[in-house]
Amino acid sequence: MLHAFALWVLGSNATHCSPADFCTWWHDTGELNADTPVAPGNVRQSRHYRVSVAAAAGGAATYSPAFVHEAIPRNGNGRIFSPHDAPNSGTLPADVDDGVSIEPAIGLSMAWAQFEYRADVDVKITRIGGGSAAVGNLTIRPTSLGLVARPSADGDGSVLVRVPAVALLGAAAAAAAAPQQRALQFTVEFDDDLYEFCSDGSRYVPGPAGPTVAVVGVEPTHALLIFASPFLPPSVLPPPSSSPNASVHTMVPGRPIRGGGGGGDLGDAEVLYFPAGVFWTGGDAHLTLHPNTRWVHFAPGAYVKAAIEYTSQASALLATGHGVLSGERYVYQANAAANYTALKSDRTSLRMWWHNSAGARGQPQQTWRVEGPTLHAPPFNSMDFNGPGLAPAVAMRDYAQVGAFFFQTDGPELYANSRVSDVFFHVNDDAVKAYHSNVTVARATVWKAHNDPVVQMGWSARAVAGVVIEGLSVVHTRYFKSEMGVPSAIFGASGFYAPGQEVQPGMAVALAASDVVCEGAHCPALLRITPLQSYRVRLSRVAFPGGLSGSLGLGVSRIPAASPRVTMGLEIVDWSVGTEAVTMENFQSDRLGQLDIDASYWGQWNITTSESY
Repeated sequence: MLHAFALWVLGSNATHCSPADFCTWWHDTGELNADTPVAPGNVRQSRHYRVSVAAAAGGAATYSPAFVHEAIPRNGNGRIFSPHDAPNSGTLPADVDDGVSIEPAIGLSMAWAQFEYRADVDVKITRIGGGSAAVGNLTIRPTSLGLVARPSADGDGSVLVRVPAVALLGAAAAAAAAPQQRALQFTVEFDDDLYEFCSDGSRYVPGPAGPTVAVVGVEPTHALLIFASPFLPPSVLPPPSSSPNASVHTMVPGRPIRGGGGGGDLGDAEVLYFPAGVFWTGGDAHLTLHPNTRWVHFAPGAYVKAAIEYTSQASALLATGHGVLSGERYVYQANAAANYTALKSDRTSLRMWWHNSAGARGQPQQTWRVEGPTLHAPPFNSMDFNGPGLAPAVAMRDYAQVGAFFFQTDGPELYANSRVSDVFFHVNDDAVKAYHSNVTVARATVWKAHNDPVVQMGWSARAVAGVVIEGLSVVHTRYFKSEMGVPSAIFGASGFYAPGQEVQPGMAVALAASDVVCEGAHCPALLRITPLQSYRVRLSRVAFPGGLSGSLGLGVSRIPAASPRVTMGLEIVDWSVGTEAVTMENFQSDRLGQLDIDASYWGQWNITTSESY
């Protein structure tokens, strides 16, 4: 194993930043470290990849490096209970399952690089330490993006990926509160780096597959993600601190952050600005902002090891910029009310984005606008805004979550009237929560570990209308067990979370999803629903190009009977498995669609193709 404090130097690290074409950035305190926490002022750097960017003009290109981050399971801390326990001291109780099992033993990691761009660019990817980078040895996901690799002319074994500046079109462009260019988020995966996740039906186990062991997922051992982001619009760039009447507090990098809201280093300005550099708290602190502070901005190259808690009652809250917010210094389920130890609490376990007094009673709904940040290594639910009144509407685009190896590291809570687009979620819980009305999710890419479905509609009876998903690309899944309680499915609904609740047939969840793709040969069921109320669900253009999983019953969709008055208004249009269309003739659980739906719903649901109309 390679241990701490080795630094990788790539030439002069001469980054490039011009609003005319693209911008890259670098960390001089990159640390190559496979198995322990990095130093507080350092940033974990990829041991496996170099990435550089050049304008896609003709002739000889000048490539500028982009820093490649790395995430590892448990952030090098091992199974610890308190942030003050020594790494790998094994103090987390044996009966606590943190969602990490076989991953450290196989050396699993997830690297990512981000850059800003305005015109087409070429991204150069070089593997460190061997392994072919031949174009025939890789896959770029989502495959629907149509990105292709070509050999580098430099003769150094690198590959080039042309990344176009893709404009938003039609209604998406009209609705965008941002430049008319979308973020592109994708993985680059090398065939000789793939690992087969195997299960015995209850947990991951070493392979190979056999009579009692099944392959349930295939992922890169050393993942590489590329986040190509448009330059931010002026509306989400805070004014310079020198501007007249500007209320901007600029943090100083390279030292621990002291104090919380209303004191210490955070100040009380409207905008809290993190310039390029590394910032950190201990694992026993997070940043509680002053009530005056409604906006947190992370400049490109800012790396903040902390969680953010708002207290502002301003109508618009913001989190912007192409920096990183990292939870790497926190233990699993870090409980802010119990010295940040690993004691689960749905109320006080730390969220990386948090508000505990949102929505003053009787006031109009607040909005939380998020554009640009990457969230790394959440220790628990990634975001919750609690308060006496309406929770804020989420307006999110060009956002990513990586290194979510712990259980219960889900996507953001999408409250009523939320709009999300161009996002990448690596999650070990629900990626999209369909709990609130009038929510739109467009162009979401999901990398899914075991826990819970990709889209969650359950836990409580709800009256929800107007949930729309337009473009959902599931690039990886690896469910080790077939479950209904925490559904192993793309669309799922868990049973009641709290005791004493009853099924409410008069209520309904209304959801429409289109252009849903699950890649790979081990995709889980399309649907697993425990009906807590009625449903009105329309799924259109649903594709499982690699087929549904045949392992452990994971591919079987299940909708059991509920109260006699529950209705199952389910319409599926253009559903394909492999190259075949699922129809009312081959939907059955032992046939192509693997759909096991209770006979009591017969006549309430249908599967058609667009040619049927």
